[in-house]
Amino acid sequence: MTKVTLSRRAGRNVLLSGLVLLAAACGSSGSSSGAPASAGGPSPSTAAPSASSSAPTSALCGEVDALRGSLQKLTSIRPSAGSVNELRTGLQDVQSKLSSLGSTATTQWSQQTSNLNSALAKLQPAVSTLAADRNASSVSGVVAAIAGVSAAAHQFLTAASSGCPSPSPS
Repeated sequence: MTKVTLSRRAGRNVLLSGLVLLAAACGSSGSSSGAPASAGGPSPSTAAPSASSSAPTSALCGEVDALRGSLQKLTSIRPSAGSVNELRTGLQDVQSKLSSLGSTATTQWSQQTSNLNSALAKLQPAVSTLAADRNASSVSGVVAAIAGVSAAAHQFLTAASSGCPSPSPS
């Protein structure tokens, strides 16, 4: 029983860390108007923005915002044996929204899109394992996969925020 409690605590900590990163990505439209969005170390996703790319359209920014909402929903699910259907639905929603971004997003944010797709691909079997095995180890696998999705989402949303800022501060 103690091992399950410790695993859940560790899982919560990893999930909360991921949510903090996601919230930081979504809340980048703060009160300073010309200051850089991050004061931390260099980020590979923001190191080389594409100057030759066309500016995102309002339709594309609407799709980015919809993806942002779906990512927030997915990463806020508390993994447990009882949340498998919610995780599957959230995962499918994010995958659908990401694919609807189309070639413009893939061109502008290719590395970030690829990283997010890869993280989502790792979450899918983790959720399937949780559905089949419903134990602490499976929950930990989902927690780790969601942390990967959260990190990839942060990279994607940071890259997209230059042309498509979050519509409201989080």
